[in-house]
Amino acid sequence: MTNQIQTLQLQDVLKNHGRDLTNKVAAITGTTSGTGFICARELARKGATVILLNRESARSQKGFEQLQSAVPSGKFDEIECDLQSFKSVRSAVETITSRYEVIDLLVNNAGVMALKDEATEDGYDVQMQTNVLSHFLITKGTLSFTPKK
Repeated sequence: MTNQIQTLQLQDVLKNHGRDLTNKVAAITGTTSGTGFICARELARKGATVILLNRESARSQKGFEQLQSAVPSGKFDEIECDLQSFKSVRSAVETITSRYEVIDLLVNNAGVMALKDEATEDGYDVQMQTNVLSHFLITKGTLSFTPKK
């Protein structure tokens, strides 16, 4: 899959609603393709530092390389975050809060569907943990931390 997605309204939205995001920090889950990839690309083009929250894989590495190629001046920070593991999510939140004073934008984008009914290592349905519970942990952890002084 290539990330050459054409959208009908993207340019109009960027023109009419875009703004400079220099010195802003955005964290996005699921940036390897689709909406997450486009969001990461466009936020970087607007000047934001973009934290890419993906599980470690060849696909996430390829997506990172494509983002760097698409926005050579972009500021991207890869932080491993497997939404099917609360341990991984908590570790990602700890890394984020140790590196950044504030998160200005959080995009809980990643999701799965139509998977076999099986539990994660934490005992929750894979789809429920990936799509809801782990995003809750990220939101709680990144939006309620005390900024460093």
